[in-house]
Parts: sequence; C-alpha cells; structure tokens
Amino acid sequence: MSKNSKRFKILVIGDSCTDVYVFGKCERLSPESPVPILKVSKTESRPGMAANVVKNLEGLGHEVDIISNKERIEKKRLVDEDYFHHLLRVDTEPFLDEIDLGIFKNLEKYKMYDAFVISDYCKGFLTHKKCEKLVDKILSLEKPIFVDSKKEDISCFKGCIIKINETEFRKSFNEPENCEMIVTLGKRGAMWRGNVFPSHTSEIDKLFEKSNNQSLRMANVCGAGDTFFSGLIDKYLQTKGDVKSSIEFANRCASICIDNFGTYSIKRRDIKF
Repeated sequence: MSKNSKRFKILVIGDSCTDVYVFGKCERLSPESPVPILKVSKTESRPGMAANVVKNLEGLGHEVDIISNKERIEKKRLVDEDYFHHLLRVDTEPFLDEIDLGIFKNLEKYKMYDAFVISDYCKGFLTHKKCEKLVDKILSLEKPIFVDSKKEDISCFKGCIIKINETEFRKSFNEPENCEMIVTLGKRGAMWRGNVFPSHTSEIDKLFEKSNNQSLRMANVCGAGDTFFSGLIDKYLQTKGDVKSSIEFANRCASICIDNFGTYSIKRRDIKF
C-alpha cells in the first residue's frame, strides 16, 4: 500500500467462478477425427468473475469480503502454450441458488463497509428482483454502490455507479435514476457523460504482438473488465468521487492486465505513474 493510498473495507456481492487454464502444444491431428490433439504441459486455476474483482481489490491494498454462490462454476480454457491462442473453452455451470437477502436483515453490521460492489454475471445468483431489493437496502446505509452487470434491464440499479461494456450498453434498457454510467470501449478506452477517455497504452491497439520467433502471439483480454472495474472503485474511493480520475486510473489498470496472460490480478506496485 503506498503512503498516499487509503485502505478501505469493501463488500463484494456476486457470482464467482474458477478460471482453469490448460496449457499445451498441438503437434498432430487425431486419427479418429480431424481435430488437434493437445499435449498438456501444465494446468493453472485462478479465481474468476466476482472472485477476480476481490483479488484485484485486495491487490490494490483493500480489505475485502465476498458474498457469492456456493456452487462451483468452472471456465476451462485449452491454450497453446507458445502463442497463447485459445483453442477451446469448456464451461460448467450448475444451477445456482439465489442470494438469501435474509443475511441483510440486520443492516447495522454492514455499516463497517466503506463501499459495496455488485459483480453480476447473470448466472442466477442475483435476479432482477433480488438486485432491486438489495440496492434499496444498501442505499439506506448511504454508502457508494458499484455495479458491473450483464443484465439488459438495469432499472434495478438506481443510485449506483455502473460500469458496463459497449456491447452490453447497446442491449441495455431502462437506465435507472440518479446513476453514473461508465461505458468501456475496449481498446478505445471508456466513455462517461459523452466524453471518451482513451486507453493509456498503445499495446491495447494491437490484437497481436511479435514473439521472439516472429510468430504472432495473442494479446490477453481475460479479466480486463474486472480489473478496470476494480481500478475504478479504488480511485473513486481514494478521490472521494472524482469520476474522471477514476476512469483514467481504471484504463491504466486494464492495460496492465492485458500485458499479462489470463485473469491477472493487479497489484498496486504494477502501476507506474
């Protein structure tokens, strides 16, 4: 934690998964059918979705708790170890029990949090009705609520700071009252109130980069949205609500994620000013 950065206590609410990366090489086709055979060299597991937001916020120096699904969601990616090409993704998504809002019956114990984060991947843990009730409860605590949701009807997030990507924004409807809407634009940066804030690195403009053997290597975008979201939350709290500075910092965080493979959790020491 840097000397100028304050440590906040944050509660993240949302659906989580495990991101599994199976690395290997494809050097021949199967004799049974014309598909490549992956010879596995290693397997890595990392927290994903809401759990990735937690890891990023912890990496930025905050104390973070999480309320999430108990069921295991797994996203398994088969990856060429030389060029980081994703060969196949296999998702295992069991039916999720909805969040039990009874845990918020005694709101007094939640006053210790400086901010609340809803990371909603629409896997069933947070329904529209539950989100509406949850937001109403948290608003009574007069603490900021940050939202990253895949929902198309976003009317349940009134009074929140909403991060949404460009594709989701085009599909969304019923924009809620009294909200701040930050739209991420991929390699172009992010938009807020009609103003575009460009990304901080030219590397984002490259979908490919040259490796040592001059072959094309895929740039990584896994988890970049979560990293942007975490950077936005951090800077918003540090600056007491300066959205412009928060977006600029979030862009910087996302660019660092893209320079690393997989769902990379940012650390404050990664950020150079």
